[in-house]
Amino acid sequence: MRARNLLGLGYAMAVLKATVGRIDHVASTGLKTSASSLILPLLFFALLGIEVISHLGIEWSHNPQYGYGWSAPFLALYLGWKRWQERPAAAEPSSLTLSFAIILFCAFLFLPIRFVAEANPDWRVLSWTISLSAVAIAFTFVFLVGGRPWARYFAFPLLFFLVAVPWPVQFEQFIIQNLMRAVTAINVFLLGVAGIPALRHGNVIEVSSGFIGIEEACSGVRSLQATLMVSLFLGELYSFSVARRLFLVLAGGVLAFICNLIRTAILVWVGANHGAAAIEAWHDPAGLTILLACLFGLWALSLVIQRFSRDPESPVPGARTNPQIRVAIQLLMAGLTMWFLLVEGGVHIWYRVYQSSIASSRWSARWPESENSYKSVTIPPETQALLRYDEGGGATWKGPDRRPWMMYFFRWLPGRTAALFVKIHRPDICLPASGLTMSHDDGIHLITINGVNLPVRSYRFDDHGMPLHVFYCYWDARSTYDNVKTAIEEDWTARGRLRAALLGRREIGAQMLEIVVWGYEEDGEANLALQRQLAEIIAPG
Repeated sequence: MRARNLLGLGYAMAVLKATVGRIDHVASTGLKTSASSLILPLLFFALLGIEVISHLGIEWSHNPQYGYGWSAPFLALYLGWKRWQERPAAAEPSSLTLSFAIILFCAFLFLPIRFVAEANPDWRVLSWTISLSAVAIAFTFVFLVGGRPWARYFAFPLLFFLVAVPWPVQFEQFIIQNLMRAVTAINVFLLGVAGIPALRHGNVIEVSSGFIGIEEACSGVRSLQATLMVSLFLGELYSFSVARRLFLVLAGGVLAFICNLIRTAILVWVGANHGAAAIEAWHDPAGLTILLACLFGLWALSLVIQRFSRDPESPVPGARTNPQIRVAIQLLMAGLTMWFLLVEGGVHIWYRVYQSSIASSRWSARWPESENSYKSVTIPPETQALLRYDEGGGATWKGPDRRPWMMYFFRWLPGRTAALFVKIHRPDICLPASGLTMSHDDGIHLITINGVNLPVRSYRFDDHGMPLHVFYCYWDARSTYDNVKTAIEEDWTARGRLRAALLGRREIGAQMLEIVVWGYEEDGEANLALQRQLAEIIAPG
């Protein structure tokens, strides 16, 4: 956290310098001000940068799909500095009242955002709200300093930062699932052309050597997002027209899909000829090679486009700014700085007071090693990298009636925001992608096992004609409610998230238990068998 705060401080200070100008060159723009007059704006934008980057940095650090986000602030800084060298003449803002109202409104939003985000650091609605509010504040500040010419001219570097904000979950999953289906279908076709028999089961390809899964890392979304950022950056770097920038973005998307398809085709061919185990040795090298080829190909395309582009117009010399506006900005910055400090302090006090009142309902899982045919299940490296859990594993065994069981248990320590990974990898999302058909979802029910209340969600699937029951339990601070009605609600609804904030339930770590059993035709019989197994697995404390 300290490293992210220092990065946010440096980023915010640099943004302000790029906006207001370097102290040793302020005379060239007519802003004849002393170095001391920059202290309050620097402090305010430092706090603003810390808030935004600290919030987004959680996902940038823990979700490999958005690891490129750490580069976005530096690229935005460079683009802002580049434009500063060719800035147009400054002008007085046309509407001071509206500008001040926008800044005050966006700054006020940080109170509910920080209040709710402390309990829900993974909620992407908040990520977009805090990012848009920060961009609006910076954009309006530029408008106050340089008027409409500066607002138009510096809009792109400010908006560019938004490429690092995680996509909404529903949109992201729609893109991921469709890309995985498309990649799987094309690879099955290519295997057929190569004379290798292959069958498609959802996002899994069956070949003679076994099953090959097209997981999220192979969907192409990660390279698509990185390519989008690079396309926008290159378009601004070379000062392309709007039409050429759109063409570069579209070309980057197509190039990312083609390169990722080549990568998966290589992996599938290796798996079909040498077995699924051979894919692991090729997975990361192929991914890195194809990503570099995609980015260098995009750069080469931008150089070709540059040859047919016109040179940008020469900048217009700077103009003076009204001293009264500078005084008003100083007062505004002083008030907002105090407001941000009060918000941050108040949020931490609220959660610290209520954190001590959370009833202890922790539990742990014991592996049923005494069961028949008990065997540990190795978690694939790509799954470990995706979930980023601190402890956990898997196991299989046979029950007293010889029916097969499977269990997965993972634990995330405080600060790892488990919901960020778990909520988009539930059985109702992942298993249909692997070729299973979900018959029904019985929802969440509270089950009391060994004195522990567990919110368990029950699913029934059709596994190629065999009934398969999945019991899924996710536990975190929101699962400790004493009210039964609250406990059986979905944890990630807006009402549940707001309730967690009102009750001061800060993110304290989480754990996930998933149990699978095959062969029970009756749901009630499967539920009774589950309770017998849970009595041996669940341990209080």
